[in-house]
Amino acid sequence: MNIKKTIAGISALSWLISSGAFTAMNAFAADAAEYRTGQITAHLYSEDNLRDIECRYYNDMPNVPYIKLSDYYSCWTSQELQITNKNNGTYEVTVPIGATGIIDVNKDTVSSDDIGGFCYPQYVIESNTSNLYTYVKSISKPNEKESYTTDFSDYKIDLRGDDNDIWWPVATLCDFYDFNLNQGALIDDNLYFFNSILDIKYSRTAIGNSAAHKEAFIEKYQNGRPKDMVEYNYNELCFNFDRTYGFPGRFIYNDLLAETNFDTMLSTASDSTKKIKELLLSEDAHEYCAGYELLNNYFWDGGHTFFYGTMISEESDFTAKVAEVFASISGLKDAMNYRAINANSEYSGNSAYTALIKMCETADTYEEFNNSIYAVKGDTAVFSFLMFNDESDKWSSYYYENGEMPQDLITEFYNCVTKANADPAIKNFVIDLGANFGGSAAVLEYMMGIISDLDNITIILGNGDKSVTEQYLVDKNLDKSYDEKDKAMKLDLNFGIITSNYSFSCANLMPALAKDAGIMLVGEKSGGGTCATNRYVTPDGLVYALSTGQKFVDKAGTPIDNGIQPDYDIVKINDDGTKDYSEVYNFSMLSSLFSDFYGKKAETDPSVTTTSTTTTTSTTTTTTTTSSSSTTTSETTTVSSTSSSSASTSGNTTTNANGTLPKTGNNSAGTAAAAACAAVITIAGGALIFISRRTRNKEDNGIS
Repeated sequence: MNIKKTIAGISALSWLISSGAFTAMNAFAADAAEYRTGQITAHLYSEDNLRDIECRYYNDMPNVPYIKLSDYYSCWTSQELQITNKNNGTYEVTVPIGATGIIDVNKDTVSSDDIGGFCYPQYVIESNTSNLYTYVKSISKPNEKESYTTDFSDYKIDLRGDDNDIWWPVATLCDFYDFNLNQGALIDDNLYFFNSILDIKYSRTAIGNSAAHKEAFIEKYQNGRPKDMVEYNYNELCFNFDRTYGFPGRFIYNDLLAETNFDTMLSTASDSTKKIKELLLSEDAHEYCAGYELLNNYFWDGGHTFFYGTMISEESDFTAKVAEVFASISGLKDAMNYRAINANSEYSGNSAYTALIKMCETADTYEEFNNSIYAVKGDTAVFSFLMFNDESDKWSSYYYENGEMPQDLITEFYNCVTKANADPAIKNFVIDLGANFGGSAAVLEYMMGIISDLDNITIILGNGDKSVTEQYLVDKNLDKSYDEKDKAMKLDLNFGIITSNYSFSCANLMPALAKDAGIMLVGEKSGGGTCATNRYVTPDGLVYALSTGQKFVDKAGTPIDNGIQPDYDIVKINDDGTKDYSEVYNFSMLSSLFSDFYGKKAETDPSVTTTSTTTTTSTTTTTTTTSSSSTTTSETTTVSSTSSSSASTSGNTTTNANGTLPKTGNNSAGTAAAAACAAVITIAGGALIFISRRTRNKEDNGIS
């Protein structure tokens, strides 16, 4: 059993060396019982909230910092652990929620009969007391408690003990105690805590890919990588990979990896994977960075799994030396050309967006908002956006602190779809995902709830094939109440979705859910993306993303990683191999496809009827302007790290003066009930996806 798979989770070091003082330890290895002490700075969920923590460097691992479990946990959650030394090499550890674990520093094992309660923050387990949900609320029941033992000795990772506490390698703590809204990372001998996975300024990705980190990395390893760090860095990567990876299915050695482990796969799959392992274990930093980047040639799955080329992303002497390593390696056996695959995907996204802009120039009315474009011609409206994003902090404030309603993608969508529904001339509503690379599943669930009454999503946990269904409620009218008004809200529109090969992750999941709901799909096969994903940092500070052990599937339980075939695949391939999206982004063509699709559907299913809406729609000022802007996509080597820009930054959603989106309701923190397993994350190419949302708040976490 795997924790991550069964529960649905720069300044330099300031040395304070004890002058020649060494202390005996109750440690795993007798000859490793001596250490020197130092001090490490922890950044508590901001660059400015600092705390100094004692660290140790053991003689057998002089370059790997250790800190106490209690110190890490108090930084991570602002809560304290209870640790009882059993005086036989074992410690009983009780977390604030009451779950206990046994840590054995002789065997290097961590065991618990409630591994979820032991590993996740209290507010996640007791989500009914936290501000976890806003416009989408999970109502699934929690999983039963499960027992699990993590054996770190399999990875030669030593836990050490003293009279009152357990000392862990810092990077191991960051990987073991990890939740998407509570993340730690050791970067350039500083310990950072983040509550956002892909914040462009403060996150694992932001700090780990910063120019300051690149400079520090080069300086630190200019004379080579120390042997103890080389071995620990590799072992920690193996541990986190085996614990986390979700097997989306594209990987050619998928079965071998599933049957064995990351190290065995690299050691036996081919001469090429053996070479990559050799490079990962090299004391030469250039060889190491080359091996790290070469992993992408096997694990690329569209962007959910990605090993960032942080140290080779720009021209420099360091990069030139890494390039020499690349040049010395002959063709990789069974490798995929992930750069070419990604370039083709990006080409599709750019071409789709260009066609969209041309279509908007022909529209009767056209509006450009901060996050979306809305265009209408005749009986068809098109709503286009580049990412499933929201202003989660503001939504939390709106729902729980009487804040103002955010004006973001959610409100833009609500205003546009209800306005279309109120216009008797409009019969068809298109959601355009042709240049969309994913985002928040909460946004997706809200939209699907509006257009199809969808209130559940199917996932597979782990490497098996058994699916589970997550149930949720949608506050359709955004009045902060989940009530009969939401159930009564029906729209008298035909819905359709445009997809391209660029449509990834949430933009792949939405067409899968729509197809199950009988909604028309137009364009070309979507780009795939099925797993939840997270960002991690190696002990030496390189960032990587992994598809985790949670796969989104269709209602039959079939994985969707290979993409969704549209009902009308009408993207033309020109003689020179380029793609023509002009028929997809054509109001007349879309209108005729709606008539054909829903006409046939009515013939085969006479019970299909449309229901008039019971909601009041907002009135927005319509313009007839056109746009000459174009989209840009991220570079291949950073596709997983860069957030997509919005479709526009010049417009604003027309505010609702007549109360269409009411700012009153009876929701409160006490009504946000759900299980830890519902706090699901998925990130796609710079976009955060998780079913359950929570913004850190001072009351729950004590962090300013």
